[in-house]
Amino acid sequence: MRIKESVSDQRGFALIALLALAALISAFLIASALNFTSAGISNEREDRSMSALRKAKAALIAYAASEQWQLYKALPALPPVAYFQPGALPCPDQDDDGDANCVFGSNAWSMIGRLPFKTLGIDDLRDASGERLWYALSHDFRKLQCTSTVYPPSPSGCTMINSDTLGQLTVTGMAPATQVVAIVFAPGAALDLRAVGGPLQDRIAGHNDYANYLENVNLGDNIHFTFTSTGLPTDTSNDRLLVITQADLMAVVEPVVAARVERDIRPLIQDYFTKWSRYPFAAPFDISGAGPGREPKATPDPRDRAQSAYTGASSQITGLLPLSNTPIFTWGSATVTSIVGSGTGRYDGTINSPPDTISPNPTNCTIGSSPLRATCIINYGGGSNDHPDIKLEVFLTNANLAFADIPSPITAPESLTMVDHVGLPLPATAFGKWSDGPITPPPSQNPPTVSIVAQLAGGVLTYTGRLQNAQGAGNRITITVPLPAPPSYLPIISGDPAVNPTGAWFILNQWYRQTYYAISPGYAPDGVGACNPPVPTAPACLTVNNLATPTNNKKAILMFAGRPLNTSTRPSANPADYLEGQNSTPADLIFEHRSGVPTTINDRVVVLSLSP
Repeated sequence: MRIKESVSDQRGFALIALLALAALISAFLIASALNFTSAGISNEREDRSMSALRKAKAALIAYAASEQWQLYKALPALPPVAYFQPGALPCPDQDDDGDANCVFGSNAWSMIGRLPFKTLGIDDLRDASGERLWYALSHDFRKLQCTSTVYPPSPSGCTMINSDTLGQLTVTGMAPATQVVAIVFAPGAALDLRAVGGPLQDRIAGHNDYANYLENVNLGDNIHFTFTSTGLPTDTSNDRLLVITQADLMAVVEPVVAARVERDIRPLIQDYFTKWSRYPFAAPFDISGAGPGREPKATPDPRDRAQSAYTGASSQITGLLPLSNTPIFTWGSATVTSIVGSGTGRYDGTINSPPDTISPNPTNCTIGSSPLRATCIINYGGGSNDHPDIKLEVFLTNANLAFADIPSPITAPESLTMVDHVGLPLPATAFGKWSDGPITPPPSQNPPTVSIVAQLAGGVLTYTGRLQNAQGAGNRITITVPLPAPPSYLPIISGDPAVNPTGAWFILNQWYRQTYYAISPGYAPDGVGACNPPVPTAPACLTVNNLATPTNNKKAILMFAGRPLNTSTRPSANPADYLEGQNSTPADLIFEHRSGVPTTINDRVVVLSLSP
């Protein structure tokens, strides 16, 4: 009996042990499943929040690059209502209505608030806790375009955004970053931070207070904000954030700016070429250091190079656009020169050796006012039958150094006043007061002509024609040329949208600081009005590699430099701090368009005109 009882007891203990083991295994499996489910839920929540942040980041960058998107909701209301400012981002939403609201302390501050999803035209993005996303914005990237760049620019707190503009936000912690343009946040659930000296986040009483949603925020001087990133959410910090760097933003904005330079700015430059038959000389790249003439910083400063200092330099064919806006055009002088080899009055083709010319040759004229005029007294140098062909030039100073308009109205050659040696009007001819004598043998200046061309001496108003018989004029003629008032500037230099509706954004945001300008010597004001492939005949056209062939037939180009890709500090007097590859040595007139990734070159070429 005892043996049977012992066996039975052993079997009972074994069964209990098996049941206990099964219970332990079940508990382990249940705990593992619960842990796996918890981790899965945590990962799923993280994915939801990060997905919302990525969508918000993409929408903000698209807004900064899209004219149509920026004009979808024209904010701020003042000033002006509707404009495109490449690179600008909307103000945060301050009152949880989905619209950008730019009232945040001062126009000079950076800003923090909710993501303005209605202004962006996107869905109402939420994080995994169901909260709307939050958004911090550097002041210098807020949409508030200046209406004037004269220091101090206006309105107060306005922004000039270009490739040199830097962010003012900083992130510390697990994923540090500096000079951040903007940050989007998934705030997570409300936390009780009283144990660590923080608030009990009350999102009902303080519904629009960032402190009830975000942790570890330091607004510093109200411009340079600092935030902290964490690896995983904790009981004291559960914000998830995603930064927008200058590189993120400009990688999308700069191609748009280059396209708009071609669309908006190229025609304005071509307007000068159409009127003057040449391109203006370039402004020097220019000098770094304090005072006028230095390249300006991204942040406006009284030491910045003013737009008035962007004046072309004589014979300079590479540099910056000569966008000076200071009135500098005046009628400076005038001369008359014989056109040797024609107009001797001997129509059988005989030409004296040395040839007859006016005396002196050239003859200097005078510029008078009230009314504005050039007066030229011309003495014949040949016999009584002399009919000299002449070139009368009136020089408009500085019209070759800036974007001058054409003076108007220009008097037709047939309408010039001509009197003889005693002041009596010359008899009328088919060409006004010019000779209408035989037009052979060539060359001959009949009929008379008028032209205006940018040359080395400035803008040159030129009349050519054949004078009447020396005997009938008493061997001396006085020609009076009525002169129009000196011109103003072409619209390209203006930051007023009413004057320059397509290009004011370029001026007001100073994109011209990153826009290099090069012209063939043949199409400079001292050129011949033509160019050739670089080898072997001068003057050379420009060559731009990585464009469609032929690559060596460019009259003039713009080159949009973009943001710095190296560790260079701007402003700089060295083109290599702005341009990469072949473009960094512009003296050889050989350039290259970006064909690779922007980590090696981000220069984008806009061809102004091709040589026939």
